Amino acid sequence: MLNVILVDDEVVAVNALKRRVDWSKYGIEHVYTANSMQQAQTLFQNEKIDFMLCDIEMPQGNGLDLYEWVKIYYPAVECIYVSCHPEYEYIRKALQLGTADYILKPIDYEELDQILTQLIERLNKQPELEEIPETIIRTLAEKESKEKQDNVVHQAKRYILQHIQENIYIEEIADQVHLNAQYLMRLFKKETGLSILEYITDERLKLAKELLAKTDYPINKVADSVGYGNYSYFTKIFKKNTGMTPAAYRQNQK
Repeated sequence: MLNVILVDDEVVAVNALKRRVDWSKYGIEHVYTANSMQQAQTLFQNEKIDFMLCDIEMPQGNGLDLYEWVKIYYPAVECIYVSCHPEYEYIRKALQLGTADYILKPIDYEELDQILTQLIERLNKQPELEEIPETIIRTLAEKESKEKQDNVVHQAKRYILQHIQENIYIEEIADQVHLNAQYLMRLFKKETGLSILEYITDERLKLAKELLAKTDYPINKVADSVGYGNYSYFTKIFKKNTGMTPAAYRQNQK
């Protein structure tokens, strides 16, 4: 038996979808509902969910953000987007995330029936995991999720180090790792204990200390070399984080 979650900030829309579809026809045991990304995340953490039907435009985290999160923590879960937005950018992002399908509101229930039938057939063909001890399944899932998170954070760090001399924008980093910028910032903070901006500052200051200690570069060149085109701002940031000016730090190292 399978379980589904319906996610839409419009309560009426969720209730209508839950009521109008004969879920038992598809072998669905439980139909969970959520009206926000946070409610959906709580249900994922507490219930076994096999696939979801999800709106895109929602406050405090949209449907794209939610599926990005699901893909990291519950990679086997399938998604069907149900949206009133036919815009190419929404559809493109949904396809990049690997969504099973994308249908427009108002829902054509004959079209939805075809989509659900195909999806259920695919889900039922997947290998059964019931014979494997639940603790082993949980351990494997947690390991896979952790590796995916580590990989994303590692890619973000690598991009930062490769562009440390340039202006670095969080949106550009997010594009590189194919995540929403807000979600990347939350994930990065969770995994490293630092915000992305704090990490960039730390790495720039580490490099600045190396250059001050081991080269005779003028301080304005050191500032340029670590991505601070404004000498005064560099001096201010350096002193705030080390307790001394760049010149004093260089003298102290000698």
